Amino acid sequence: MTEFNRNSFATIQFTLTWKSGNGIHEEKFLARKINAWRDVIPAELKELLMGAKAGETIAVNFPAGSELPDYASSKVKTVPQSKFRLKSHHLRDQPARIGRFYPQGTLRGLPGVYPQTISPLRVLDKKDSSITADLNHPLAGIPFRLEAEIINVADKDSETGGRLTHWIEELCDGGPGMQAPLQNHKTDFIHEDFFKRDNDADDKSFYASPRLTGHIDEQASRNLQNIYAQFLRPEMKVLDLMSSMQSHLPQDMDLDLTGLGMNMDEMRMNPVLNERVVQDLNIDPELKFTDDKFDAITCSMSIEYLTDPLSVLKQAYSNLHSGGHLIIGVSNRWFPTKVTQGWLELHEFERMGYLLQLAEEAGFTGPKGTTSIRNDWRPTNDRHFVQTRGVSDPVYVVWCKKIS
Repeated sequence: MTEFNRNSFATIQFTLTWKSGNGIHEEKFLARKINAWRDVIPAELKELLMGAKAGETIAVNFPAGSELPDYASSKVKTVPQSKFRLKSHHLRDQPARIGRFYPQGTLRGLPGVYPQTISPLRVLDKKDSSITADLNHPLAGIPFRLEAEIINVADKDSETGGRLTHWIEELCDGGPGMQAPLQNHKTDFIHEDFFKRDNDADDKSFYASPRLTGHIDEQASRNLQNIYAQFLRPEMKVLDLMSSMQSHLPQDMDLDLTGLGMNMDEMRMNPVLNERVVQDLNIDPELKFTDDKFDAITCSMSIEYLTDPLSVLKQAYSNLHSGGHLIIGVSNRWFPTKVTQGWLELHEFERMGYLLQLAEEAGFTGPKGTTSIRNDWRPTNDRHFVQTRGVSDPVYVVWCKKIS
């Protein structure tokens, strides 16, 4: 069996784990083709990987500032509000909001920052004429644990030119850290147009005919099932909010599963549902279940359509047993005319922070966390395989535990 060495290629599943407050966060990223000779891998991790084989897992704990830049107060800048200019059409005419992340290129006149700079900044404060922005990396000053599960190792026939990949940057520079709450202040997510949609007509007519489509590919669905399975046990009583033809739930647990969705025909095609309820949560967010409460409540690929998600999450809290979990899964696929404007404004990782804050406002003040899975393989028979270069849809999950 081939060992990991300077003359090999490897496929490695990286898992980065870090904490913020009472939240624990897990970022999974599939490194498809690591070149042990050319690529940049943390020295301590690389030393442990040498000689390892497929199926083995290596883990290293990194202190703050060791592999990512440490937190520097010099990167906190106070500038006139006139220097802040948004470029995205979704954000046009929107002022900077406390706690939100924006590309650094929205600030003008800072040394080393250009209009094309997409590295994130976070707005820490805003006065009448100035804003204070943090240009540190979202994970700056945070220790983390990095696991490397070796999926496959192959010998190289020769060394040729190609791309050098810095794998910590590949894993960490795409958004991890942006789901963390702002210290001592809630993020100002909601504005007047946040819940507007291109099609604000009654959802009943939009969903009158079955929409028999899955938003994510089969591998992404399996990834979502595997995350959900961490919080579920056989025969649990589970409510699947905004359900349809798919629940993305493990099918080997014999769950007592109730689906609540917009179209009965769609839910009838879902084989894992035991009961089905038609209800438009945008008109009536109240969950009218009078019998025993649920052990878990899930919501997959749908919360971005809610125009009053806080009321729905409050209902979820009320309908959970103590110790039960709320689990929300999202990706970057949706019906374009029905998604809320505010959801489109948020970075994919920032959306998890938005959902965590909503959940806390709804009563979930206990343990909570997030999981992301990115860059996995898309099934070769998927019709979007070529278009996506074989990359599976990303999966982002927020979970919260009810403690009272």
